[in-house]
Amino acid sequence: MASNVKKYILTAIILGSIAAVAGGAVALTNLVTEKKIKQNENNKLIAGVQEIFHNDNAIVNPDDEIKVSNYSYTVSYYEVKDENDALIGYAFKSSGSNMYGKISLISGFDAVTHNFMSIYLLNNEQTYATTLVDKYVTPLNNNKRDLDDVSCGATYGAKLVRDMVNEASKVANSLWK
Repeated sequence: MASNVKKYILTAIILGSIAAVAGGAVALTNLVTEKKIKQNENNKLIAGVQEIFHNDNAIVNPDDEIKVSNYSYTVSYYEVKDENDALIGYAFKSSGSNMYGKISLISGFDAVTHNFMSIYLLNNEQTYATTLVDKYVTPLNNNKRDLDDVSCGATYGAKLVRDMVNEASKVANSLWK
């Protein structure tokens, strides 16, 4: 019986040591990659805003994210300014999912006309991701498809995108009142 207790203690020590080393490795990896991941997310946000506003000089500060609550999809928004520090619009970050996967996007709204401009996908994990982009998102961004025309071969993804943009539009309208 004493030898069994020794086995159990030794096994617990070995497994605990393995878990501690693995946990340390995960923490070290996170420490090394955390800043780079954040920088890549910021670069993608800036590129998306510049694409939405068709302006390489559109300025958005990722650190000036304004969080919103009480919405299903809209997480936050950013003020978008030009090189003269004049407000040119708002960029709304939204996230949602359905049975086909997750989508995160930025939708842009013009500060003068208050109109929806276009979207930029940050993350598209939909099963029919390529169909969604080719037959809904790209034509929508090129003004060749109406936001409510979701029949595209990836209808559930298109409905999710539409709902996210419509909700962002409600948030935008509350800013202009």
